Amino acid sequence: MVLGKYQSQVRGLPPLADVRYENIFRMYPTGANQYYYNLLQSLYIDGNIDPKKIYYMTVKESLPWSIISYNAYGITELWWLIVLVNNIDNPVKQPDNGTVLKLIRPEYISSVITEIKKSLR
Repeated sequence: MVLGKYQSQVRGLPPLADVRYENIFRMYPTGANQYYYNLLQSLYIDGNIDPKKIYYMTVKESLPWSIISYNAYGITELWWLIVLVNNIDNPVKQPDNGTVLKLIRPEYISSVITEIKKSLR
């Protein structure tokens, strides 16, 4: 039996887009209409990503991950996926100029997020 629900499954809370980091984790009740995320659960993407599903981007200036996400995907919400794919330990630190980042090709984002969710069950 799986405990916890995704935010979109909790009545009274607005649904989140699949690309949102918060939507990767299940929520657990603490009381009447109060929930928490188990953020201690680890996410890991191994380096064995099919080469046809990735491309590389060189950082031309030190930018926040959300801006890099926007430049790569047209939305800021996929910053967490870029951080995961590149095994970044500290997402608060911006990448240095010249850093080469591995990115998931946009057409594979949905399937990768689905696989991440499956791995957290």
